Amino acid sequence: MSVCPCRALDAQPKDLKDCCGPILDRKTQAPTAESLMRARYSAYAQKNMAFIDETQIMLEGETFNQEDALKWAEGSEWKGMHVVSTKKGTAADNTGIVEFEAHYQDKASGKALVHKETALFEKADGKWKFKDGNIAGAQPIKRLEPKVGRNDPCACGSGKKSKKCCAA
Repeated sequence: MSVCPCRALDAQPKDLKDCCGPILDRKTQAPTAESLMRARYSAYAQKNMAFIDETQIMLEGETFNQEDALKWAEGSEWKGMHVVSTKKGTAADNTGIVEFEAHYQDKASGKALVHKETALFEKADGKWKFKDGNIAGAQPIKRLEPKVGRNDPCACGSGKKSKKCCAA
């Protein structure tokens, strides 16, 4: 039995051919938003970036960088996922929300990580597609002002170089 990556954390894992396999092989469409989310997780685990690209809605002018996504997938050891909750997303719905936790280990550092996200799915031409996601937890800090260099005038207005004033 080849355990489906999306079910690796489950008490009773499923065989890939009985879970995400037919969706990944494009033999069948994902019947629910959750099933597409599980297939997308399995696609990352199998480094199938074409499937990831095909199953998302891109905004005009937006592109999916398969190369960067593949680097992340290859640099990770995928441990399994846990679906926290779903809202709508059944075969009868046109939208759905899946909150999930993707467990993986960074190969470079060996650190175990959890990616927590609430994902929005939408039907396009009768097929479920990933539309957007909100990642939970700490986000990178973004600088709003330009960085003050050591030799720039100090921001306090003293007229001294930053390195000789407030940055000292």
